[in-house]
Amino acid sequence: MDFHFSIAGFVVGILVGLTGVGSSALMMPILVLFLGVTPLLAVGTDLAYSVPTKIVGALMHGRQKTGNKRIVLFLALGGVPAAILGVLTLRWVEAHIGLAALNTDLKHGLGILLFLVALVVLVTPLILKAHNPDPYETVEKSKWRVVAIGAIVGYLVAITSIGAGSITMTALCLLLPIVRLRDLVGSDVAFAALIVPVAALGHVALGNVNWPMVFALILGSVPGVLIGAWLCRKMQTTWLRVTMAVAMVAAGTRLF
Repeated sequence: MDFHFSIAGFVVGILVGLTGVGSSALMMPILVLFLGVTPLLAVGTDLAYSVPTKIVGALMHGRQKTGNKRIVLFLALGGVPAAILGVLTLRWVEAHIGLAALNTDLKHGLGILLFLVALVVLVTPLILKAHNPDPYETVEKSKWRVVAIGAIVGYLVAITSIGAGSITMTALCLLLPIVRLRDLVGSDVAFAALIVPVAALGHVALGNVNWPMVFALILGSVPGVLIGAWLCRKMQTTWLRVTMAVAMVAAGTRLF
């Protein structure tokens, strides 16, 4: 067993539990750039290892009551069907384009997506300050927008494995600034625990999973996500915003 994978899983697991971001936005580039995994195999392997990682993180957040059940429900209403559609799309692309071309396109697509996510992470505080959002905005008022976020994320996760944490968290921060940050993190992790298994099953069926690599990643990620979720209840995570954005931009640049 290569413990480089376990170390990577541990570090990313902490970030997932603490911020809701990092499982794929950081793990995908690590697998592709530093550990030599092909993009398509990295997507499937990333999703497979994320299943127990997200579930453990969701249970930990639920136990310490850092989350919002209504947000999770609305995200899942859009996200689960969209994840299934994403898997079907991936099957169609595989049949009509081929895996070699898909690997190249996927690598570039992941780079672009990382740039976009990094931009959103950086500008979120500025947008909130400029627009001075209504403090009485509730989850119920934003129901259909949350459902739409879930659908977009579910589809992207099935194809690229990126989005379950990074895009969901930044979108929720913009849409529901009145909700406690730790509750948004817990909701994000719980939502990912619902859609990632759906997407992962599709990649398992396509044979895009390296199981020894999955087990090595899980060995580090499960204790990491437990530590991160505990830290989420104890501290503010604003200071991680710039660090995450810089890491995403660096990874996105390397993917080109």
